[in-house]
Amino acid sequence: MDFELSEEQRMLQESAQRFVQKSYTFEHRQNVASQEGGFSRETWRTFGEMGWLGIAVPEDMGGLGFSPVETAIVAEQIGRALVLEPYAMCGVFPASIVTRCGREGQREAMLGDIVSGEAVYAVAYSEREARGQVHYVTASAELTADGAWRLDGYKTLVVGASVADRLLVVARTAGAADDTNGIAIFLVDPKQPGVTLKTCVLLDGTPSADLVLDGVMVAQSDVVGEAGNAFEGLQAAVDETIVAICAELVGDMEDAIELASEYLKTRKQFGVAIGSFQALQHRMADMAIDAMQARATLHRALLALGEDSAKRSVEISGCKAQTTRSARIVTQQGIQLHGGYGITNEYKVGHHYRRHLVLDALFGNMDYHLNRYARQIQHEALAAAA
Repeated sequence: MDFELSEEQRMLQESAQRFVQKSYTFEHRQNVASQEGGFSRETWRTFGEMGWLGIAVPEDMGGLGFSPVETAIVAEQIGRALVLEPYAMCGVFPASIVTRCGREGQREAMLGDIVSGEAVYAVAYSEREARGQVHYVTASAELTADGAWRLDGYKTLVVGASVADRLLVVARTAGAADDTNGIAIFLVDPKQPGVTLKTCVLLDGTPSADLVLDGVMVAQSDVVGEAGNAFEGLQAAVDETIVAICAELVGDMEDAIELASEYLKTRKQFGVAIGSFQALQHRMADMAIDAMQARATLHRALLALGEDSAKRSVEISGCKAQTTRSARIVTQQGIQLHGGYGITNEYKVGHHYRRHLVLDALFGNMDYHLNRYARQIQHEALAAAA
């Protein structure tokens, strides 16, 4: 894998850096969090104008036709600036689902809304008992006599649902709760009868909601792709989104290290800057090592996206586990190096820690992904020994 950015990729990186430095300062973020419910439509449309919402969408479907590498470049800058608008969950995730699962004609119409930023899509995939398992779905979809689908069930942690114009709801048409067959995706209007949103703001300020489905009627035309055969495309979209989240975490860590470094240069004790204390220099070195490990695993995850589905998902689990672990260490140390004051709202470094906690919870936490990866390593070791 070539770790050097191409000229085009460097231009994208510089463009993203300029935008967040000029238009998404920490003060702007605080203002959005306090006055606009954690989401700015204007900012979301700007993402669309800059092409960020369709980076990895093929050109013939209205996107830029790039790869997840370019998505990761933008996501890293999103992480650095602690952008509240859920780029990965309401941009990368729904675009990937529709690209992989949608029917011809259906894809173009839905992707036009997503890529332009004119409409916000949220994905209702998670359930209470799923614990990170994408195929664990109990929300039911029953085909009625008139050919429509009736949806019932409860979905949790639907990031962006409280501000969404459309919902992509994962429900089961057949099979047991943990079967990979019988999974379908439905396009649902959040304002239609039977839909209840229990809105909330997550720890990092991101808008979210739990979704209650009670006899929600969905037309055949609003089934994304073929009913009952959505698992493979959904899993691939989840993997792509996890990699974008890992890139966000890398950006979180890099900025937390810079914030801590600047603080150590200015904070004085006993008449000298505390950055001159060797013990604190050792902590900074440890933080830099953890950030480097996270970046290396991000590169590995980007490479894994090209593997077959079974190996790809497990490799990406290992990458999320390592990146999340590194982010926890780096952001906690960043707070400690601020003398504990970093946990308060006035210090940006504490918000990086909160963002890490939220991203850890998405698609299964660090323990889930670590155990999944460990089981695969054990299986491979036993197979090699045999």
